[in-house]
Amino acid sequence: MMLTMLCYRCLQRGSQQHAYWVCSTHPLNQHHLIPPSGNAFALFLKSQRKWDNPALQDDHRDQFRNLCIEHKYDGAKHILPHGSYLVNLAQEDKAKAKQAYDAFLDDLRRCEALGITLYNFQYIPLPYTPHPTNPANQTSHASAITRLAAALTSALAATSTVTPVLETMCGHGSTIGGYLHEFRDILSQIPKEYHHRIGICIDTCHSFAAGYDLASPSGFASFMQEFSDVIGIQYLRALHLNDSKAPRGSKRDLHANIGTGFLGLRAFHNVMNEPRFQGLPMILETPIDRPESEIKGNEEGEESPKADKKKKPAGASAKMVPDHNVWAGEIALLESLIGMDPEGEEFRALEARLSEEGREMREKQMEQYERKLEAEAKKKEKAKAKEEKGQKTLMEMMNGGGKPKGKNTRAKKGKAVEKDESDEGSDEEGCQSCSE
Repeated sequence: MMLTMLCYRCLQRGSQQHAYWVCSTHPLNQHHLIPPSGNAFALFLKSQRKWDNPALQDDHRDQFRNLCIEHKYDGAKHILPHGSYLVNLAQEDKAKAKQAYDAFLDDLRRCEALGITLYNFQYIPLPYTPHPTNPANQTSHASAITRLAAALTSALAATSTVTPVLETMCGHGSTIGGYLHEFRDILSQIPKEYHHRIGICIDTCHSFAAGYDLASPSGFASFMQEFSDVIGIQYLRALHLNDSKAPRGSKRDLHANIGTGFLGLRAFHNVMNEPRFQGLPMILETPIDRPESEIKGNEEGEESPKADKKKKPAGASAKMVPDHNVWAGEIALLESLIGMDPEGEEFRALEARLSEEGREMREKQMEQYERKLEAEAKKKEKAKAKEEKGQKTLMEMMNGGGKPKGKNTRAKKGKAVEKDESDEGSDEEGCQSCSE
């Protein structure tokens, strides 16, 4: 099975304003970042949080290619760059759409210059909230998919070897990619001559948050069957392996360490023993920040030499720093699941230990999620009551010209005025009568 590790954090910290990250913190030069089992990696091709970036320099390109050969990284199969967080190819505004497309195309061309074939990207939510009963929003969502497909078609026509890899999303708001049928809709609007250069990346956390059951063997099998039937298994080109801090269907993108979240270790046993994933790059995006004082040095129990020796005020939070050993441990963990009996004592003990590590986190997230569901339910009840009240008022107006019925007195110019005793029933009774 092709296991990978992710080097996003070191790229963010060390790239500074360089044209390409290879010149400062290339993971191939940082052996402590790449454990022996890591045979693929992800990267940002330029700053992922700003629009203006210097061009890729020839010497950086050549250095990258040479280092990949030296360390046996196959750029055509096992290197998966991640796209900019700013790019939205479904953007409706023409000027912003052009800016996004130009940045996207620049990344694809950098891939080709570097000998990289795969390029992963995701979608930024659009400025509307889709609703199943709102035709206008349904149209907006469909038109966004059309714009995305058109931009992809143009980019594919402008390049020759790189394969854009669309990532599954958590289904939050108007984000495209939370549901598998949306990838089918995108593909249907791209000419078939380019289909061999389109890929899908399954993010386990995202798809679980969108509502898919990846944890149980039957749920995982059902998900893979739907993927095959709706999209086609030939489009699967990569995976992002992340557990989820949030419950299934929460539509929250919160990554957790393997085995500690709501997906649990069983989900990753499913993944690691799926024969159709053989040879695909698997990218870890799990949290690696740890309290600096807890990161061990060269000897067991030795405090990190970089740890801050100054006394901190009571209640001050500990300084968090990246610990790349976390990814090394998770790669070893994932490899150990291949062929392991999920009903055996070894798996059960491992599953229980990791579950206990994340118990407090899950309880906290579940409490937040339940509060959110409760708040949403109250909001719906309030909206329903308001709607019913509006209907009631309309019925009253149609029934009696908007004038209340029944015995009533009202003050007018300081005098009490009594209504005609012949008026029968209350407002509420009248409304009930009308509605019935």
